[in-house]
Amino acid sequence: MRKNNGSKKTVIRAKIPIMYMKEGDIYVCFTPALNLVSHGDTFEEAERNFAKSLKLFIREVTRMGTWEEVLSECGWRKINNRLTPPTILRERLQQIQIPVTA
Repeated sequence: MRKNNGSKKTVIRAKIPIMYMKEGDIYVCFTPALNLVSHGDTFEEAERNFAKSLKLFIREVTRMGTWEEVLSECGWRKINNRLTPPTILRERLQQIQIPVTA
């Protein structure tokens, strides 16, 4: 953590994973670290929308003063007095069977 210009605010810097998916004609950006998702008609639009959503998310959680609660709900932990995002160990595709009515 680093103090911000002598004020009482603390800045947490973390790298979060962002997953990019395509669902039909829609592009989707998702980060499990914040449980935040956005989409767009193009990859670039999805990225822009995600950046806007992330900025709004950060602003709103900061305004509400609920960072520790929100991050805890998203799986972040305090290690050596620092909040740390969950670690993705690996990602794989899992085959499943979904029964549907014909």
